[in-house]
Amino acid sequence: MRHTAERRTGEVLNFATSPESYTIYIDPDIRLDVARVQSKQALGSLETYMWIQAVQGFFVLYQDLRGERPEPWQLIFEITPDSFSSSFFPYIEDEFFRLLEEWQKVDSPSLENNEDSGGGLGGE
Repeated sequence: MRHTAERRTGEVLNFATSPESYTIYIDPDIRLDVARVQSKQALGSLETYMWIQAVQGFFVLYQDLRGERPEPWQLIFEITPDSFSSSFFPYIEDEFFRLLEEWQKVDSPSLENNEDSGGGLGGE
């Protein structure tokens, strides 16, 4: 599925939940009203990710678990599909680590479903 990945930066200030909503507040001045979220962590990895569908779009958060304490969650990518489809979130969820490696190679790639592009984690 064609999409664009744009590097974003920001530290998560708060995860706010209520029976009616799940909202993530990110510095500076970003609010994500979450519709769907999936935590992603490769087996044996000390890095974890959140793949998020929010009212505001699609986003990736990152947290480094190495060290004595986990680092704060960081916003690292905004993902924009070329055209919206209800299958976009599950597609990225299934292909997350393969696509993450591609996103980390360039600042704003336009990517197509490419089964030959490898897999695994990239480094930040």
